[in-house]
Amino acid sequence: MKFPRWAIPAAAALTASGLVLSACGQEKAGGSPQNAAGAQAQAQPPAAPAVQPSVLEVASVTKLGKVVTDGKGLTLYRFDNDTARPPASTCAEACAKAWPPVQAGAGNTEVKGVDQSLVGKVKRPDGTWQVTLAGWPLYRFAKDKSPGDTEGQGVGGTWYAATPTGKKATPVKQTNRWKGWTVVKAEQDPKLGLILTDGKGMTLYRYDKDKSKPPTTNCFGSCKKAWPPATFEGWKHLKLEGVSKKVVNFIERKDDGKCQLTINGWPMYYYEKDKQPGDTTGQGVGGVWWATTPTGAKAAGTGSAAGTGTGTGTGTGTGDGGYGAGGGY
Repeated sequence: MKFPRWAIPAAAALTASGLVLSACGQEKAGGSPQNAAGAQAQAQPPAAPAVQPSVLEVASVTKLGKVVTDGKGLTLYRFDNDTARPPASTCAEACAKAWPPVQAGAGNTEVKGVDQSLVGKVKRPDGTWQVTLAGWPLYRFAKDKSPGDTEGQGVGGTWYAATPTGKKATPVKQTNRWKGWTVVKAEQDPKLGLILTDGKGMTLYRYDKDKSKPPTTNCFGSCKKAWPPATFEGWKHLKLEGVSKKVVNFIERKDDGKCQLTINGWPMYYYEKDKQPGDTTGQGVGGVWWATTPTGAKAAGTGSAAGTGTGTGTGTGTGDGGYGAGGGY
């Protein structure tokens, strides 16, 4: 049997290309070397993305002042076991998991508030590049979760937040700007509403056994120890926030001659069991002690006081060792 002359070259071409047609005219397994090479290329993992340029910024944080942060506001640290001259990182493996290095991108590190001439990079033992500041390699701390966190400060006596010049951040000396002043502020309490505090946030209280007209204190002796009077330092040293000056005045105490702050005539006190700003453990003690509103009224709420106390008079009062209704302690 003879084939047309055109059929032989076509069959040869199909064989040469490595294609064999089935009865359905579909390509069978096996293909050209070009197809095999393409499949092999697809099987290989994609190349790792390029490291983006790092960002160094400056932020002010509580207790430490100005520190260096990354572009997300997370605090950056330096490690005493590293060296700055020459720059060298000694934090690897488990250490690097707790203290992730700040990787240096291909371009220059972006800076905001940091001298660009202080910024460089150093090659780590694993071959990656790490940002340096004044020669010191920079790190994050895994336990810092939000901008402003400084959980890594002082860890192990070797880790410190970095300042904009690359030095160790040190605690800012806390100064009481209003020392010697009478400071009265209106603060929002989640349970009691708007109440009065001093400049440190400590709650101010009033006592039902006192009088507002005329302003009179009846808290002496053991009562005074449990409820220290809030002193008045004079009109020239008075600072008010959210409180009208019209309701502020003072009385001279009979026991020690000191001036005691009054609000709308009611003498003001602290409670010895309030240990930190925002505490209101004196609310409702003995049924006679109350946090004070900016107008001198009793703050709303029943308080958390429990127990019983008896007074020297005829009545009894409930409270955590407070004055009873009869006035006893």
